[in-house]
Amino acid sequence: MKSHNIENINKFPYPFKEYILRALWVIVQATIWKLLWHRFYFLRVILLKLFGSKIKIKCMFFGSSKIHRPWDLEIDQYVTIGPRVNIYNLSHVKIGKNTIISQDVYICGGTHDYTNSRLPLVRKEIIIGNDVWIGAGAFIGPGVKIGNGVVIGARTVLVKDADPWSIYVGNPAKKIKERTIYN
Repeated sequence: MKSHNIENINKFPYPFKEYILRALWVIVQATIWKLLWHRFYFLRVILLKLFGSKIKIKCMFFGSSKIHRPWDLEIDQYVTIGPRVNIYNLSHVKIGKNTIISQDVYICGGTHDYTNSRLPLVRKEIIIGNDVWIGAGAFIGPGVKIGNGVVIGARTVLVKDADPWSIYVGNPAKKIKERTIYN
């Protein structure tokens, strides 16, 4: 069995400037973000823009939602980020228009390489298409690409790409059928 080598344990994975920016964002998110009246969605969008997000103005963020690194977040218009959603975007996260991310969803853009004894951090981009609905309590894993029109059921664990206009449920996620729009 290999022993753990800790020679790189004190090396920081990000530039110093990002740690300062992150500290400021944590303060803003813990105060202004949470304390804004729940209908002041546009002010949360402005805060995200100030921290470098590429985001359209017509989006809704609940005050209990969390974004780890707003400067790596890109969101199109008419997106709703529900209560207690956690976007742990260690890498770029892109969310398409007309998308709903329901309460308690966890979007995780990072993991660790378990094949390396040092367990280095692995950051992977997540892309969520247009017209997607992610149900309550779902987990979206690193590197996942969700096609347009996908529905992810409540409590689903999605760690592989999702085909467009499909419905996924379960742990692990399984495609149960195609999504059909009748209007």
